[in-house]
Amino acid sequence: EAIKSATSITQTLSGELANAQRNLLAIAAAGGNSNAGNPLVSQLSNGPLTHLHEMPEAHLDPTKELARMIAEKKYEEAFTSALHRSDVSIVSWLCSQVNLQGILSMKPCPLSQGVLLALFQQLACDINKETSRKLVWMTDVAVAIIPSDPTIAMHVVPIFRQVSQIVDHLQSMSTTSASETASIR
Repeated sequence: EAIKSATSITQTLSGELANAQRNLLAIAAAGGNSNAGNPLVSQLSNGPLTHLHEMPEAHLDPTKELARMIAEKKYEEAFTSALHRSDVSIVSWLCSQVNLQGILSMKPCPLSQGVLLALFQQLACDINKETSRKLVWMTDVAVAIIPSDPTIAMHVVPIFRQVSQIVDHLQSMSTTSASETASIR
């Protein structure tokens, strides 16, 4: 019964996270466009992610293109592309290829607040895989998020609540190690 309940909670949260992820990507797409009245309209018409919608859905190896972007120090573009795929394994791969803490400590941070919030959320989606690494990345990203930033302000609380529910559930599981429990706290 506990497993069924946990599975149900996980499925519900995954669906909510997927919907919120799509909204965040729309916000990230509208990013620095202060003239954008509606981020979704901006994304679809002339936002920075327009070229991503034109890309073929099935790339054989997206890591090659992401590696090129990293080499060119196009971190915002690389993370946006990885997040757009809604594939946590690609996002995790990208995080493992860069010095995420170093990127986040750059002034100004090369990742927009929308990308940071989407990254935080997406890493939580699949927290049961590579848990320790993801908790470190999530902590670093959470510190870099500026909740008062107008591009994300209305989404911060709901997303942090969702992520909190996910990590609280993780913490309550008997398989969670003491070090992971400390990181969760």
